[in-house]
Amino acid sequence: MGGSSCTATSSRHNRIATILVVDDLSANRAFLGALLREQGHRLLEAADGAQGLAAAQAERPDLVITDVLMPVMDGFEFVRQLRLDPATSGTPVVLYTATYSARDARDLAHSIGASYVLTKPAKAEEVLAVVGRALAGGSGQGELPEPSQPTADADREYLGLLSDRLSEKSGDLRSANARLRALINIGLELASERDPERLLENVCLASRDLFGASYVTLGIVDLNDRTVVRVATSGMDANAWIKPGDPVAGFFAQVIGERRTFRGEYAGENAAGLQWPANHPEVRSFLAAPIASPGLVFGWICFVGNEGRAFTQDDEDLVMALSGQVGRIYEGSHFFALAKKRAEELEGEILERNGVEEILRIERDRSQRYLDTAQVMLVALDLRGKVTLANRYACSVLGWTAEELRGVDWLETCIPARIRESTRGSFQKLLDGDLSIVENPVLTRSGEERLFQWRNTLIRNDGDQIVGVLSSGADITEHSLAVEALRTAEERMRFALESANVGIWDMDYSSGKLRWSETLEAQYGLAPKSFTGTFEAFIACIHPDDRTSVVAEVEAAIQAGSDFSVVHRASWPDGTIRWLNGIGRVRLDEQGRPVRAIGISMDVTGRRALEEQFHQAQKMEAIGRLAGGVAHDFNNLLTAILGYCELLLTDLDPLDPRRADIEEIQGAGESAARLTRQLLAFSRRQIVEPTLLDLNAVVTGVHPILTRLIGEDVKIELGLQSGLSTVKADRGQVEQIILNLAVNARDAMPKGGTLSLETANVELDENYPKTHLSVRPGAYVALTVTDTGSGMTAAVQDRLFEPFFTTKEVGRGTGLGLATVHGIVNQIGGSINVYSELNRGTSFKVYFPSAANEPAVEAPTPSKGPAHTGTQTVLVVEDAEGLRDLVRRLLERQGYTVLVASNADDAIQMFEATETIDVLLTDVVMPGASGPELTRRLIEKRPGLRVIYMSGYTEEAIVQHGVLKPGIAFLHKPFTADSLGRKIREVLELELVPAGAP
Repeated sequence: MGGSSCTATSSRHNRIATILVVDDLSANRAFLGALLREQGHRLLEAADGAQGLAAAQAERPDLVITDVLMPVMDGFEFVRQLRLDPATSGTPVVLYTATYSARDARDLAHSIGASYVLTKPAKAEEVLAVVGRALAGGSGQGELPEPSQPTADADREYLGLLSDRLSEKSGDLRSANARLRALINIGLELASERDPERLLENVCLASRDLFGASYVTLGIVDLNDRTVVRVATSGMDANAWIKPGDPVAGFFAQVIGERRTFRGEYAGENAAGLQWPANHPEVRSFLAAPIASPGLVFGWICFVGNEGRAFTQDDEDLVMALSGQVGRIYEGSHFFALAKKRAEELEGEILERNGVEEILRIERDRSQRYLDTAQVMLVALDLRGKVTLANRYACSVLGWTAEELRGVDWLETCIPARIRESTRGSFQKLLDGDLSIVENPVLTRSGEERLFQWRNTLIRNDGDQIVGVLSSGADITEHSLAVEALRTAEERMRFALESANVGIWDMDYSSGKLRWSETLEAQYGLAPKSFTGTFEAFIACIHPDDRTSVVAEVEAAIQAGSDFSVVHRASWPDGTIRWLNGIGRVRLDEQGRPVRAIGISMDVTGRRALEEQFHQAQKMEAIGRLAGGVAHDFNNLLTAILGYCELLLTDLDPLDPRRADIEEIQGAGESAARLTRQLLAFSRRQIVEPTLLDLNAVVTGVHPILTRLIGEDVKIELGLQSGLSTVKADRGQVEQIILNLAVNARDAMPKGGTLSLETANVELDENYPKTHLSVRPGAYVALTVTDTGSGMTAAVQDRLFEPFFTTKEVGRGTGLGLATVHGIVNQIGGSINVYSELNRGTSFKVYFPSAANEPAVEAPTPSKGPAHTGTQTVLVVEDAEGLRDLVRRLLERQGYTVLVASNADDAIQMFEATETIDVLLTDVVMPGASGPELTRRLIEKRPGLRVIYMSGYTEEAIVQHGVLKPGIAFLHKPFTADSLGRKIREVLELELVPAGAP
């Protein structure tokens, strides 16, 4: 069924597709590439998420197949970035991973926005089936529900899975390292033992702890009659049921006969099932293996565990390595004993015979036969390093016959040139009595190098003089490769953790020892290897205000035996504060006591800083909207108040006593108007008309005002860079920024000081926005205002730009000065930052976007003529009745014919009923159709109509981020009779193409 389905899918969707494969292992990419290219698909490859993201954005693949754990950028972040990009958000993604179980992989894939999942290793037909469904957009096994955008829960799930996986892999790696070291140590300790009996006893003692067995039994058998020759044990007296001379018991005969391992669990059964004596203790688990060299089987070794632990496949692999090692060592000791025995016999025979030469020849042949049965390299050298003897195994490895080897220089022929001199020195030390075990490669006839471990014995003559060396070498090439592979795997895991900047910790509650990785030490500001390894030392590294909560979280996890996640501050020795997110898992024993805890730690300082900036920006935006709305309503009211004041003052006699009262009302209104302008500037809703400015010229122009404003006890210094780029901004707003910052600096220097104003061209790279949320990288012109005053605390700096926040006494400030500066800077697309220390002064840095590449545009100049009078017809559209009547009266006094309407419908009727209307003066926001919509409809009827918009502020189409569109005439509320008349006159007299509807 599976095969036919796969074939049908391939034929049904047999089209060329572009498929992106992202995996850091070249073997995985090669497998998928060969398989999918054979189906006619076009393949793109990437070794990590960053390369994959670049390829996806450049090539727009039809399908993406990605691994999860990769360097530089992992699969989680890669898929998240794909989903955030509109161009690739709909691209189907197949998660191809060996890191998680099938269920975990499917859950993770759905949480990060992947569409399908394949677990490694996957068969070819499985890959083709999932690829076919993904390209067809169909459903079936492997497909997930509609992918969702990654969320904080997905982040936590991913970190949890990663923590589990890291915990498992770290434990496995430590266990494997420990066992490998133990196995190597056993081999080194046993290799020098020449007595077979002691060798077997030492094997039992050493290997019992290695496997955690209740007891170990080891037997050497005579393969001719299948009887036990030697027995050794550890943990119980095996002689109670097996003795030398007994037949091979139970399933041991199978172990020896089939030369393979046996393991099993017999919980609740007696040993009779294993053909062991009936009085043998109950067996819960066992593991047995043959003791053998490549050529011979010598016996068995069996581990019995009665403590409830089952032996695993890893144990089985390890026991095979151990049994092979013991087999080779036993073979060497066995033949050494035989050779020694035979040498003693030879000595007796020599004394009994007269034909010494014949006896030597015979014994040499006999010894050679013994040597030739050994599966280790046996080589004898004379004092000059010439080969005098080589056994059959040595000849088979080296590629020469014994006759060819005899008499050749061993060092010159069989030792690689790069180590020849050092080996010559080792040979001389050997002749001087240094019998240490050594490792070195040998060079075969074909040029191949094999690594051997050598044990050496000095050869002496009858006069006890050294005449040569007998060396026994075991081939450890494969063993060395395995050790190197393990080392590489460990290095790769370490690299992955360091690349992700993830710290690892491991707590052993039995010893009270807490281990930290170097990455974790760096996260707490400690030097490598300097952490003292106790829970108390860890708590001491935490910020004092966070210690109680961290301890509570950990203790709660210990009580429940559960996971925990805690965000806290780390206090570095130099006073630096960093935010860390610690995630851990506690394991309990059967009595509910903590045994071990393991976890990870990540530095989230940057993320928290960005979150705080974002929350502050949201708060400022909300306050700005409120302030802007209030200012808009105030402007309507103030226009009426100031306008009617102006009418009254015009009508009253100059000596009328009521003029003073009206002028007071007018002054209060103008003060209110200035306040609303500050509110609009803060809320970024002030309408401005920017021009290209030379910031140096603005600073120079405002310098005389600063001198009078600041006073004589404050020295003003200017540092203006030549060749400064232009900026595009409203000159009045820039002057307001300088004045507000200068006044703020003056108040910080009540006893005098220095105020510095500096300008410079700067380039903000892509790293700057990582810590300043609202800034884009690029070219800027910087204005720096620095004082030598009292400075500010961090708490004051956090609230510095909030509206109505002030540190001055009551009556000395509104709290809008710096809030206004902040609003203006944001409105023009710039950025402002403050740097201050208590009693060390303050420096404000304002970054204006550079406008060096923008051409200068000259504003049209109105023609000469009367500024306040006219006879043309003006249609006024304003929904506020009082304001509408005021505008009518002001314009009629200036000679204009005025038509008024309260909404767009009335205005259209008047427009159609009136033959000539020269100017449309309309509010922007009105009930029903807005001012821009009314303009569009009227211009369709009369394209030559001139239009003036009036408003306190607007977010409508005539303004983009507070900047007027080109060709738009605008009248700011509140306005005076003079400004109204001048704007009407300006629009009528300018030789411009009439403004169209926005």
